Amino acid sequence: MKQIYSAFMKVQTAIKWFGLSRLIGSVLSLIAVALAGWWLLRVPPPPPEDSIPIAGTVTTLSVMAISPQTQELVKELVTEITVHIAGAVKTPGVYQFHVGARINDGVVAAGGATAQADLDSVNLAMLLSEGEQIYIPKRNDKPHIIVQPRFTSSNSSNSSTNNELQISININTATAIELEQLAGVGPSTAKAIIEFRQKNGGFKTVEDLLNVRGIGPAKLSEILPQARVN
Repeated sequence: MKQIYSAFMKVQTAIKWFGLSRLIGSVLSLIAVALAGWWLLRVPPPPPEDSIPIAGTVTTLSVMAISPQTQELVKELVTEITVHIAGAVKTPGVYQFHVGARINDGVVAAGGATAQADLDSVNLAMLLSEGEQIYIPKRNDKPHIIVQPRFTSSNSSNSSTNNELQISININTATAIELEQLAGVGPSTAKAIIEFRQKNGGFKTVEDLLNVRGIGPAKLSEILPQARVN
């Protein structure tokens, strides 16, 4: 007890000698120094942008980097295509398909082939294209030619416009008999065209016919106005 009293007296004497206001100021200064040290040494919080999902940032940058041509391609990939299924099928008509559908899907959608259908003359694995007609021929059927209008300006004095008809044959789906309707294409060339597309998966452009045995620039110039790839 005497020791506690002695210590209290020493503190009281020190306060009288140092001054109460100075003591309080010193304590407050030590507290301020301690707080400043803690503020400088603390771990800073993560920046606000760290809370943004990385996937969202990458997606935005990716979209900005896509060229207009690529954006158009992506747009086409998420749409459906409309195709006319005709010929020896149970329910001919116009049908819609997802991009990537094949001729076989078109035959199934049209109720399947009839008993008279000549499916061996059609490449059922070929991809369908927007706006095309797929014709399933019958056995010993006559050549089927798709006709589309072509508008040409007349050179006559009245400057009227005449409507002409031009054959348009899809070289990716046409049968050998149909291919023979192209200018300069006979049975051997038609067979070579079919063999080439079966081996290479079809033609991307009509000009690719130059890769077919027996077709040169002169014959291609005759075929170009009458042929298409979709």
